[in-house]
Amino acid sequence: MADSITIDFKVIKEYWDSYLLSDDTKLKSRVVLTGVKKSSKTNPSSEYEFDFQSIQSFVFSEKAKGASHSRIYTKEELESCSNKELTFSITSEKWNEYLLDDDTKVRLKNSVVGITKSDLFLQNGDPIYNVKIRVLSKVKRPKK
Repeated sequence: MADSITIDFKVIKEYWDSYLLSDDTKLKSRVVLTGVKKSSKTNPSSEYEFDFQSIQSFVFSEKAKGASHSRIYTKEELESCSNKELTFSITSEKWNEYLLDDDTKVRLKNSVVGITKSDLFLQNGDPIYNVKIRVLSKVKRPKK
């Protein structure tokens, strides 16, 4: 964002969201705010730019795992492997909350929109998933 300043923030609340996949694996996902830039121009629709990281953690079910192996996949094998779309249910999704130095409140929510599972497995037998997320935001400016 050109003509912007970096502003600091405080964490009010951050949550792990959880999802149950159709192969009985539990996905834990979290979005974390890592930076905020505020435009020095007065255009309310693009006043803030947020930087964030999304983190995923899995608790694999036994039926999701494959056999251990010592094989190293080629780039071509990884790119051409078959991926199966998995259905999932939301166990918990909550808004994370932050307070910016200018007293603006920001809420971010990590929302999983799709999950695929590879037909390849890591060397320890863990499955390989691709998680597509969308990060939603809400901004509440202080009353003047």
